[in-house]
Amino acid sequence: MSVPVQHPMYIDGQFITWRGDAWIDVVNPATEAVISRIPDGQAEDARKAIDAAERAQPEWEALPAIERASWLRKISAGIRERASEISALIVEEGGKIQQLAEVEVAFTADYIDYMAEWARRYEGEIIQSDRPGENILLFKRALGVTTGILPWNFPFFLIARKMAPALLTGNTIVIK
Repeated sequence: MSVPVQHPMYIDGQFITWRGDAWIDVVNPATEAVISRIPDGQAEDARKAIDAAERAQPEWEALPAIERASWLRKISAGIRERASEISALIVEEGGKIQQLAEVEVAFTADYIDYMAEWARRYEGEIIQSDRPGENILLFKRALGVTTGILPWNFPFFLIARKMAPALLTGNTIVIK
């Protein structure tokens, strides 16, 4: 019996070699075969990811929204380039039919592009003050580090639903 592929965690811009003993088997629901294994990350690993996101957040927030949007477009372009590979993984890991997986991948890339378009609309407001001749300028600010916990049924699309608006608005995100 062959050993399934063991995937590392990705924290702070790098793949982390898992030093723990506990792994989670990723099982193909159609064949019940173990197709890969992922680390059974612990609270310490989550803390490392949150700390990394906190360090990155001020620099990310300081970028103009249009530049953050360009990063989102790069992500959607990468998804389109690897669409067949991603949809095959969705079929194998989630048991979806191929056509549904292909739609999910295409829709995910489209959704990320849609969110990138909001960079031009993501603005502050100018409102009239109670004092004559004075206006108040409101700026929208990022909240900071956000998190996304994904379900099993549409994990790829739901990454985009959580990640794209968070990144566009200057937040960083940790996804489980």
